[in-house]
Amino acid sequence: MDYNEETTKSFDAGAGRYAEKYCGLRTYDVQYDAFLQTLPSDDFSVLDLACGPGSVAAYIRARRPRANIVCADRSPAMLAEAAARVPGVSIVQVDCRDLGAIDARFHGVAFCFGMNYLDDDDAPRTLSQARSKLRDQGSLLLASVAGDARETVLHCTADGSRVLHFSRPPETIVVKVVRAGFDLLSCSTIPSPEHAPVRTSDVVLIARRT
Repeated sequence: MDYNEETTKSFDAGAGRYAEKYCGLRTYDVQYDAFLQTLPSDDFSVLDLACGPGSVAAYIRARRPRANIVCADRSPAMLAEAAARVPGVSIVQVDCRDLGAIDARFHGVAFCFGMNYLDDDDAPRTLSQARSKLRDQGSLLLASVAGDARETVLHCTADGSRVLHFSRPPETIVVKVVRAGFDLLSCSTIPSPEHAPVRTSDVVLIARRT
C-alpha cells in the first residue's frame, strides 16, 4: 500500500475534529499577510495545496474577497470542510504528488504542512509540481513542522488512526525549496500552536518561482 494512503484515510476520518481544532488559528497571520503582499492587489489566483479544512484559503478570502482560490487535497472529507468554510472556492480532489488534473497556473501556491506527510522522494517531486503550477515570478508559501529527520514516526491519534509524519531540520526544508527552482524571499521559525500534540517549531517561508 502507498505509505501516504493510510495517512490520508486518517485525516479523512478526523476532518471535522481537525477543523475544529486548527481553523481560526492566528499563529501564522504575519506570514500569510507577507504572502499576500507578493501577489497582485486584485484579480489573482491561488492554489491551496494539501488544503485540509481550508485555513489558508479562508484567510485569503477574508482579506481578498475577489481572489480566485482552488483548494486541492487527497481527502474528500477535508475538501468538504473547506467548501463549507470558504465561500466560492473551487474544489479538486487530487494527490499533491500528481497535479496533472489541475489545468491552470496561479499567481500563488500555498503548501502548508503537507510536506510533513511526504518522504524524501515525494517531497521534491511535489515542490517541482507546485512550481509548474505557478505563473512566472509566482509565489510559494510553505509551512512545515521542523525537527530531526530521525524523528520520523507513525503517530497514533486518539481514535486509533495512524499518521506517518516526516520531520526535517529547517535548513533541509529550505534546500529542498531552492533546489525545486525557487528564490527564497523570507523564512521564519516560530513555535508550534499551544494545543499541538507535540511542541515543536514550524518553518514558514515565502519563495518566488525563478
